[in-house]
Amino acid sequence: MAEAIKKGDGDKAKRWILKAIETPIRVLRRRYPGYSLPRDCKRLGELYLENRVPYSQVEDAIDDLSEDARDIWKDDEVGKSLAYAIAEGVSALRIKSHAMRFVFCYLTAMKKNGRSEKEIEKKAEELLISYLET
Repeated sequence: MAEAIKKGDGDKAKRWILKAIETPIRVLRRRYPGYSLPRDCKRLGELYLENRVPYSQVEDAIDDLSEDARDIWKDDEVGKSLAYAIAEGVSALRIKSHAMRFVFCYLTAMKKNGRSEKEIEKKAEELLISYLET
C-alpha cells in the first residue's frame, strides 16, 4: 500500500482519504457521542481543498485533535489510535505520505480493540483496494 500511495496521484490520495477517514470518525463518534472535533477537522480539510480556509486553520484542528488523543484518551488506547488516524488522514490532504500514517493508526486501533490478525489483514486489503479503485 505504501508503494501505491507513494507512486499515486495526489488528488486521488485526497479523494480516497476523505472517504477512508469516515469509518474511524464514526467509530470515535460512537465511543464519544458529543465529541465533534474529528468531523470538524475533516470539514476544515474539505474547505481547505476548496481554498476557502487557510491550511493554518486545518493544522490547528489537527493539533487540537492530536492533543486530545494524548490527554483525553490517554487511558483509552482505541480512542487515542482513532483520533491519531483521523488527524493523520486530514494532514494527508496536504502531505500525501501521511495517508500511510492514517492506515497504520487505524489498523492499530483495530488491534487495540481486540480484532484478530485476519480481520486486520482483511481491512488492510480493503483499504488498498479502495485506494486503487478511487
